[in-house]
Amino acid sequence: MAVATIDVAPLSGAFGNRTLGAEIHGLDLTRPLDAATEQALRDAWTEHLVLVIRDQRDLSVEDQRRFCRIFGALGDRTRPKETRQEGSDAPEGVMYVSNLKKDGKFIGSLPDGEMHFHIDQCYTASPATGTCLYAIEIPPEGGDTLFTNLYTAWERLPPDLRNELASRKAMHYFDYGTTRNTGISDEQRATLPHYAHPVGRVHPLSHRTALYVCRLMTDHIDGLSERDSRNVLDVLFDAVENPDYRYTHKWRVGDLLLWDNRCTAHARTDFDPNQRRHLRRFTIQGEQPV
Repeated sequence: MAVATIDVAPLSGAFGNRTLGAEIHGLDLTRPLDAATEQALRDAWTEHLVLVIRDQRDLSVEDQRRFCRIFGALGDRTRPKETRQEGSDAPEGVMYVSNLKKDGKFIGSLPDGEMHFHIDQCYTASPATGTCLYAIEIPPEGGDTLFTNLYTAWERLPPDLRNELASRKAMHYFDYGTTRNTGISDEQRATLPHYAHPVGRVHPLSHRTALYVCRLMTDHIDGLSERDSRNVLDVLFDAVENPDYRYTHKWRVGDLLLWDNRCTAHARTDFDPNQRRHLRRFTIQGEQPV
């Protein structure tokens, strides 16, 4: 059992003390942590939304799984088995975000390209509370992950718009393998995974409200006409993607990141597909948004 005193260093701020992201120093995650350190990590996650722990070289699947369980029960993959690329030999609950190939086929998901801002599993009844991503191989440039503070996005909306949206829900869809929103057809609406959640989602620990929409997956706002819904969503997407609310993570091998899907959205920048990029992902089981 490792007894650690962690150092929490905020990475970015938006509008005074509204921070997004903190780098955690003083941890060796190849060993179990004591209860006080685990609680300090939970507190830091609630405050900073994204935790960055660098230099965790040779972190095993079990090490990463143990770390994730500090924050809750592990989630399962939501991708249908017939579309999963990891194969039957992948450890339970693991998703590889990877452009590596075996026998001519990608061994992971989302192998390359830019990705619009999105919230993991928002198209399900109980989206993942958190996502944990560990860098095994990283290209020399590109493939950055952008995070945005959905608390700030909500709080900076005009008050009359917040009031209008306070009782509204937004419908989210996901087309597996899609990294850019090209619109949802009527035929897709009948078959794709989808779920409606409050536009303003209240975090169960911080009790703050987050703007729970994203360009990649949010299709419309219930109760509004198609035209009104699109006009409002254009405003909300711009708010979510405001550069002032962001933290940009430039990956290094050995980085471990944990982000809170209840109050952040994330995106990926493009990179050279000929450069190797291989990361290991777990999710933390979620609850029904309110």
